[in-house]
Amino acid sequence: MHCLNFRSCGLLSLVAGWLIAGCSNVKLRKIQSPPHYNFSVVYTHKLDPKLREISGLAWDNKRDEFITHQDESGKLFYLDKETKIIKAEYKFAGKGDYEDVAVINSVPYVLRSDGLITRVLRDSAGNVSGEELGKPGIAGNNDFESMYYDPGRKALILLCKNCETDQKTGVSAFAFYIDSTGFDANPVFTIPTADVKKASPVAASRLEPSAATIHPVLQKLFILSSASHQLVIASLDGKVEGVYELGKKLFPQPEGLTFKSNGDMYISNEGKTGRATILRFTYKP
Repeated sequence: MHCLNFRSCGLLSLVAGWLIAGCSNVKLRKIQSPPHYNFSVVYTHKLDPKLREISGLAWDNKRDEFITHQDESGKLFYLDKETKIIKAEYKFAGKGDYEDVAVINSVPYVLRSDGLITRVLRDSAGNVSGEELGKPGIAGNNDFESMYYDPGRKALILLCKNCETDQKTGVSAFAFYIDSTGFDANPVFTIPTADVKKASPVAASRLEPSAATIHPVLQKLFILSSASHQLVIASLDGKVEGVYELGKKLFPQPEGLTFKSNGDMYISNEGKTGRATILRFTYKP
């Protein structure tokens, strides 16, 4: 550093000292990972451009493959278990706002945003068709983005993203009993918004589930909320046990969630500015 005189040099040194001292007091906030996982150790797969608007994600344990779809296309995509390259794609319906997919005994079920569930059937000749099973008989304007299978209840569970009857004070869960009564108009449980807010490590917008599924080892409900960048862990009856921040750099738009039977977690991100991704996080007992 060159100075014209001692006074100016001393002043510059003093300012530099303040800047260094100020920088040394800056603390970087560390995002806490959920139990048994480490968000700093991640395996990333970039997806085919066809899946830029990937929405739901499911793992078929019997056939060892991933099943997914994109938001506005009535197509299912089957992905290689290692490379995540598209192995096959099947059209099951016309264009629509499809939000999630669940697999029961290798049969896919697709959720539309208005709550309509479609079962995707494939015959021996390989022909694919969609069978509409109905939607919840609840009043008002309702928006759904997440659906998962609960083997204990023998039902598909839909979580409200925005349901009029919740009045923004909670997130209700509705059951579709596949082999018996169909939809129950009464929620099987409701997650109070206040409980999520209380457990959250940072201030965030309201919980709006974008994906959910049951952890195969822990038997806990894992819920993604893309809008608020949160991962909520709850009991199977919706009691909040933990809330974790999803950093926007790693999770720009988390829309899909699934697990392998060993507990490895897979989260899909829609391609907001580039290609969509699937992230793998290894389960540590």
